[in-house]
Amino acid sequence: MLRTALLLLFLGLPIAAQQPDEPGTRTVRVDRTGYDPACGVSFDLRHDHVRLEWPAGEGRRCAASLTLIPTTPLLRTVETASGDAQFAKVAADLDPAFIVTVGTAKMPPAERARFFDKPADRPHEAIPAVLDIRTVRVTCEGKRLVLAYGPLEAGAWKGELVVRIYAGSPLLHLEAVLTPDRDGLAYIYDAVLAGDVPAVAWTGLDDRLHREAPPVEARPLAVRFRTVLVEFDEGSVAVFPPPHAFFFPRDRTDNFKFAQAGKGRFGLRQDPAGGGAFVPWFDAPKGKAQRMGMFVLVSGGKAEDALEDVKRYTRGDTFRKVEGRATFTSHWHARLAVNELAGTPTAPEFVAAFRRLGVDIVHLAEFHGDGHRDDRGATRLAELKAMFDVCRRHSEEGFLLLPGEEGNRWLGKPAHEKEHPGHWMCLFPKPVSFTWGPGDADLPFSEEVPECGTVYHVESTADMVELLRREKGLAWAAHPRIKASFATPDAFKDEAWFRSEIWLGAAWKAMPADLSEPRLGRRALDCLDDSWGWGARHRLLGEVDCFEVDRSHEQYGHMNVNYLKLDRVPAFDDWSAVLDALRQGEFFVTTGEILIHKSDARKDRVTADVEWTFPPEAALVVWGDAAGAHFQGFRLADKTECGRETLGLPVDLSRAAWARLEVRDVAGNLAFTQPQAMK
Repeated sequence: MLRTALLLLFLGLPIAAQQPDEPGTRTVRVDRTGYDPACGVSFDLRHDHVRLEWPAGEGRRCAASLTLIPTTPLLRTVETASGDAQFAKVAADLDPAFIVTVGTAKMPPAERARFFDKPADRPHEAIPAVLDIRTVRVTCEGKRLVLAYGPLEAGAWKGELVVRIYAGSPLLHLEAVLTPDRDGLAYIYDAVLAGDVPAVAWTGLDDRLHREAPPVEARPLAVRFRTVLVEFDEGSVAVFPPPHAFFFPRDRTDNFKFAQAGKGRFGLRQDPAGGGAFVPWFDAPKGKAQRMGMFVLVSGGKAEDALEDVKRYTRGDTFRKVEGRATFTSHWHARLAVNELAGTPTAPEFVAAFRRLGVDIVHLAEFHGDGHRDDRGATRLAELKAMFDVCRRHSEEGFLLLPGEEGNRWLGKPAHEKEHPGHWMCLFPKPVSFTWGPGDADLPFSEEVPECGTVYHVESTADMVELLRREKGLAWAAHPRIKASFATPDAFKDEAWFRSEIWLGAAWKAMPADLSEPRLGRRALDCLDDSWGWGARHRLLGEVDCFEVDRSHEQYGHMNVNYLKLDRVPAFDDWSAVLDALRQGEFFVTTGEILIHKSDARKDRVTADVEWTFPPEAALVVWGDAAGAHFQGFRLADKTECGRETLGLPVDLSRAAWARLEVRDVAGNLAFTQPQAMK
């Protein structure tokens, strides 16, 4: 990171006295009034650096010396030790460097949130962030210590470099916290450690560990677990991003080489253009501090040992099995049926990718840009049959592949309007054949067709509602308040079917991406709270909304999953138990790191059995009454990583009509329950 000027450090006061700069000198003000030794991280302010020591879990200890001299690398040393042994220096003179690529954001005036955009196609600029150390602020909360270095600037964006240490964890959490100076911007960022790099290592898409001397020029790397490592004589250092907050929404989960390494640098990168026609980058509202993060893990072992430590935070990029629960993912445009009919089947690799993740039930969204959705006859029926056949063939004990589609007519705007914008998903408890093309074919509502059985022909909103009722199906808003659903569900909230048993609610995804927001996917969470305020007892299930998948993809970073309360994964041809769990709200949604095993809301508190990997950040109780939705947060800074605890959260719910719980961790990962009606 670029540095300027020299240092004249004054010590001896709780806050070092500020004095005028003399030629060639600079005063660094170190504010340590916020330090509390009870945080578990020792803080020693020395002549030209700060030394930190802390327990790292499992009998290990870590230490780091951070410079106070602007012209030298920030991380003077990082060290580790086991038990009571002396600290061993793993690495020295590593400097965090952030490059912010800033472009323009475009959003049609009528829309609420931006997705259909590609800033890479317009002029943009890569701006190195420059740290010019003038102040260092030390604060503690619970089992955490925070050092804030400033000022940090990337062009007109201004802020500070924040270093977070978590007692009980081998992590250094580094964030460039920068605030945009104007509206209409979008950005991505690279985050690396600069310094002498003897040997880099990573697990490739072939699932093998690779080692090499770094090339002269930094090059992108396609890696598993979003992690790149460097080996030294006394240990290893791993760099990896927040597993989900690092990824702005794309239509594709391809691995676009999100790591980089070269002579003198290793770390993270973001691809500006890959991923389809729409690659929106991060939103950057004026005046809102964007937190661009990376994690640095210190290990006394080889690269493979450090990587195993990293994998603990995402359970090896899998969704852990939980007794009495089944993992369910929805909204995948896989094109399995059309590929099957074309003689190029892709289902085996698609299914293998989900089984590798630990997903039990996958709900498709076929014929979205492929197939002949508007056909009213044999072509459409052949494609439906192919979808049912491929799902039946690849469903087996413990795994279920469910047919499904994403609609864009009949359940959109109110029935009296001519246009029907808004996308929605549908799910039936068994294979159901229907056509839903333009309503001008004058076909019977239902008929018997050889080899297909009963076929329904939907030509109106009333037909679609009747089909869902007759076949006990469910529908819900896909990506509410964004994309093609920017006006929904608000536009049809007064329709009778919206409040009926056929309408489940809406779907959640971390979209749009705004790193100033502490809560991923606030857009859909607000939609859920609003629907209960409208008197509709709806549910919010997690969706992914991406296209084809194979084993090379970076799936985990883009995913969330629903943990349904199910004793077993149902068999194909009758999966009504899946719909029952959804209707009853017997599931929680998570990015994977946080599990909410049980939760219950009473008049005076919410209790929840919660398990986590990253150190937890906060719990949020959300409840509603006649005045609207209310929020009460609870800091979890006293908790350490990889724990499980029954949380008792005191909150007055005596007037609440409903309540729900969110839990998030320091990486921005999120889990939330469905609203519980209060008695």
